[in-house]
Amino acid sequence: MAASFRLGRVLRLQMQLCRLRRHEADALVASLATLEEEGHLLAAARARLGAEEAGAAAAGLLTPEVLQLRRTYDGVLAERERAAALLAAEQRAALAAKREELAHVRREERKLLRLEEAHRQRVAETEAGRTDRLLDELALQAHNRLQKGDEDGHG
Repeated sequence: MAASFRLGRVLRLQMQLCRLRRHEADALVASLATLEEEGHLLAAARARLGAEEAGAAAAGLLTPEVLQLRRTYDGVLAERERAAALLAAEQRAALAAKREELAHVRREERKLLRLEEAHRQRVAETEAGRTDRLLDELALQAHNRLQKGDEDGHG
C-alpha cells in the first residue's frame, strides 16, 4: 500500500491558485490593451481636431464661438486621455504585482512538486525494502523447510 502524499491537497490548491493568478494576469493584459488603445484613439482625435482647427483658421472660417467650442471639446478629450493614461499606469502596476504574485505561486508549486517527488521516491524505496525483506524471509523459510526435510529424511 502506497502512502499518500500529505501535502497533495495543498499542491492541488496551489495549482488552482496558479491557474487563477494566470487568468487574472491575462484579464489585466486585456484591460491594459483596451486602455492603451483608447488613449491612442483619443490622441488621434485631438490631433485631427487640431488639424481641422488650423485649416479653418487658415481659411478664415474660425469664429470665436467655434474656437471656444473646439477648445472645450479638446479639453474634454484631453481629460479622457489623461484618465485613460492614469488607468493604464495603474493597470501596469497591478499587472507587475500580479506577475510577481504568479511567480511566487509557481515557485511554491515547484517546491511542492519536488516534495511530492521525494515522497514518491521514499515510498518506492520503502516498498522495495519491504519486498526485499519479504523475499528474504520467504527464501529463509524455504531453506529451513528444505533443511528440516533433509533432517527428517536422514534421521
